[in-house]
Amino acid sequence: MQKIRQMTFLQFFGYLALILGILIEGYALLNHPGSLSSGDDMFGGAVVLALAVSFLHDRPLGRKLVIIALSTLGFGYFTFIHTHAWLWTILLAIAIAAFLIYVVGIREDIHRSHSDWLHF
Repeated sequence: MQKIRQMTFLQFFGYLALILGILIEGYALLNHPGSLSSGDDMFGGAVVLALAVSFLHDRPLGRKLVIIALSTLGFGYFTFIHTHAWLWTILLAIAIAAFLIYVVGIREDIHRSHSDWLHF
């Protein structure tokens, strides 16, 4: 029988924010896609997902990258709906992704697990 691992409050809050952020972004995509209210809802979901990333910082690298990608896409959707300019959308998405990666410290995870990678 496997031992059940207890979750800390911060991990619970992180998973709750993850689920809520995905639900909000899903609702934004299904409720009047392309409208200003959809963009505003997407912004809210992206902010909640950014919070989830910060509270789930000790999770595997792949999971963190997926959450960062979802949050970045949400911010990009919001920017495109409000400006209709691809340039600003791409620049903001790159800036948000870089900021979230810096805040979470993915670079440290990559360097830490680098010794486990196979070298050819």
